[in-house]
Amino acid sequence: MPSATAERPADPQAYVAFGDVVLDFARYRGRESVLEGPADTGKSRSCLEYVHGCCEKYPRAQWAIVRKTRSSITETAQKTYEKWVRPLGRSRLWHDLEYRYPNGSVIVLAGMDEPSRILSSEFDGIYVQQAEELDVEEWETLTTRVTGRGAVMPYVRLIADMNPTDPGFQLYAREAAGHVRFFQVRHADNPTITEARLAPLRALTGYRLRRLYHGERVAAEGMYFTEWDPAIHVVDPFPIPAHWTRWTATDYGYAAPFCHLAFARDPATRTVYVHRELYAAGLHDHQQAALVTDRIRRERESLKLEGASRLYSLHVGDPSMFAKRTEVNLPSIASVYQQKGVPLVPGMNNRKHGWSVVRRALVPDGDTPSRLRVFRTCTNLIRTLPAMVVDPLDDEDLADAIKGKKTEDHAVDALRYGLVAEASPPAPRVGEASFG
Repeated sequence: MPSATAERPADPQAYVAFGDVVLDFARYRGRESVLEGPADTGKSRSCLEYVHGCCEKYPRAQWAIVRKTRSSITETAQKTYEKWVRPLGRSRLWHDLEYRYPNGSVIVLAGMDEPSRILSSEFDGIYVQQAEELDVEEWETLTTRVTGRGAVMPYVRLIADMNPTDPGFQLYAREAAGHVRFFQVRHADNPTITEARLAPLRALTGYRLRRLYHGERVAAEGMYFTEWDPAIHVVDPFPIPAHWTRWTATDYGYAAPFCHLAFARDPATRTVYVHRELYAAGLHDHQQAALVTDRIRRERESLKLEGASRLYSLHVGDPSMFAKRTEVNLPSIASVYQQKGVPLVPGMNNRKHGWSVVRRALVPDGDTPSRLRVFRTCTNLIRTLPAMVVDPLDDEDLADAIKGKKTEDHAVDALRYGLVAEASPPAPRVGEASFG
């Protein structure tokens, strides 16, 4: 006979999803997605409400709630589901194995320590709580259980929540490869948050403060840019005045992403703003250059600039972009950019000096605030800058790899080229001239 736990009373606080991030996460129809953010942002509640909504909407839907171990579900996801999510009488717990709905929908409870509970079934959806606990083999095992075979729902989903963790975490590599989409949630997205609940998070130190309060992906030890503070350095976008000095910096990549950053300097305060970011993998050099020129064209049009007036005073490029490609008989990448209307000059490639310039821009100088500000729309720079760690063999440099995996340093390299160029502009090119 089915066993039943005590039903919760009428919901004292109906669920309200604040913020576009949670709504976008619910509307997403890709197969793999993760709701990531600091502690106490309502991630688990949002995921459980979504699972419950699918079970109510689609009769006979099959869902699973999964954690690293089955026992850990009881005091976490299961308690939240019973106390806050399921309406009175809408589902019953059967032998502590699954919740059954009157319309035939089922939510299976399973841990990766009992894989037979997962491998024996196909699901419309799986919700993984605390995905940072899973290794790559466990995650990929779950992807084989949401293939759409026999699905009741018109789409299948493998969803998860997690706190930010080490930049080398396996799901971040899966994100970079385009297999999983991350949605970044903040404390403002939790309608129940209070100052009293935030106080213990603010009192954390080191990487725990960065992960659980600021929501940053940082290593447990060895964060390089310890001066970075999103509360100070990340700002909401605003129209850049036409008279401000502007320049760009580009780090090249094809298999790995290329990153193009646009900079502007306030002449009154000399604050430097990173106000635009282009970031993509799989684009050829001419496609990248065309994308850059298109954005600059649109920017000129928005400012109603006409004729030959220059909007950007300088375009700095990764020095590797100037190498001749004799083996394939192609012009240099920089010359391709030049042909598309982006006249690059090589950036200064002294890494240690470059990182010191970045750090100086991040810290205040006496009573003068720090000079660097980043528009909130530059998501990849904001995401990857705090993930950089110290090279264990040289504490003045960044590590090129973490646990054997290449670091995602494309945006910080572009930032370095841009800030060094602002501090020490390249010498003008010398050309021949004749008179008479």
